[in-house]
Amino acid sequence: MALLGLVLSLVTPQFTGIMASSRLNADARKMASVLKIARQEAIYTGQPRTVVFYPYNHKYKIIGQSTNLLSPGISFIGTTNFPKGGTGLPTCGFTPSGAPSSGGTIVLGNEEKRCYIIVNPAVGRIRVSASPPANWN
Repeated sequence: MALLGLVLSLVTPQFTGIMASSRLNADARKMASVLKIARQEAIYTGQPRTVVFYPYNHKYKIIGQSTNLLSPGISFIGTTNFPKGGTGLPTCGFTPSGAPSSGGTIVLGNEEKRCYIIVNPAVGRIRVSASPPANWN
């Protein structure tokens, strides 16, 4: 029993860190997916689509659709570098051609790690990275 207790006490912190990292990666991929959906909807419908970020409330959404919440322990690092829309909140818009109204980066993080969701301003490519974009200040 003592040996089992010792093994569990050594494995539990590692497992907790792995789970936190997994939640962060999943949230970053989900956010990138929502941005891609907004872009595709803009192209398909011929109408602009906008994703609005609520960094202090740990959520984001495509305007007119349901809200997406970040997992517990995951938060926005900063307020993103997307421009603020009419509501004063950061937004990422897509035109009917699929081009973003502006590029930008969203940083999500937990206590140990950060993920960067990057929207390329020229072509609208959306990607998730473990490191900031090359032009990061």
